[in-house]
Amino acid sequence: MNDKIEKLLFEKGADIVRFVDISGLPSEQTQGYTKAIIFCAALPKEFILAVRNGEKTGYEFADIEHETDVTADLLAGFIIDKGYRAYSQSEMSNEQSGNYDEETLSSRLPHKTIALLAGIGYIGKNDLLITEEFGCAISMCSVLTDAPVVSERNTVISAECGDCDICKVICPGGVITGNEWSENSGREGVVDVHKCDCALKCVVNCPKTLAYAEQGGEK
Repeated sequence: MNDKIEKLLFEKGADIVRFVDISGLPSEQTQGYTKAIIFCAALPKEFILAVRNGEKTGYEFADIEHETDVTADLLAGFIIDKGYRAYSQSEMSNEQSGNYDEETLSSRLPHKTIALLAGIGYIGKNDLLITEEFGCAISMCSVLTDAPVVSERNTVISAECGDCDICKVICPGGVITGNEWSENSGREGVVDVHKCDCALKCVVNCPKTLAYAEQGGEK
């Protein structure tokens, strides 16, 4: 089952796929599911550099996220067709099922929470998941399921931003505090999500992102 799901997701443009044990999380978050499939698609290097140079706007990121959501819905349908339960955590799915809180701008089980349990990366000072491969230049989504996939749970990786505060300095809205994220503090002390205008400056100027965007090769 893992191989079939990976094949589907990689064919749809995913660059990272993980199967995660979420059985230890509160049931109000998991909806009774014990496993999650998290996948990430790296943003095109050309797009990253164009936003950094002011040639494109961060609002075009919404189109990329929509494609990721479509893939999550497709995956959920694929699993259901195999006779198992599955729930896509796409934006539309969460809104329709009441799993997204407009007041707090958060879902019951954020993709980042699952990604942390998967060991994909850590939460940076910009409150984004930062991966070793692509920095924070990723679009991700997740599917909850009870399908017989082999899953695991990893130790949460501590933040590695250190003294870097480029995201705080570059943020046009000044919504980033420069504080380190921790499991106890959450995002409230890191960024004011209600004032963020999604300019993506914190994404495209992150040193980890630029290390990916400026290297050779495709994507």
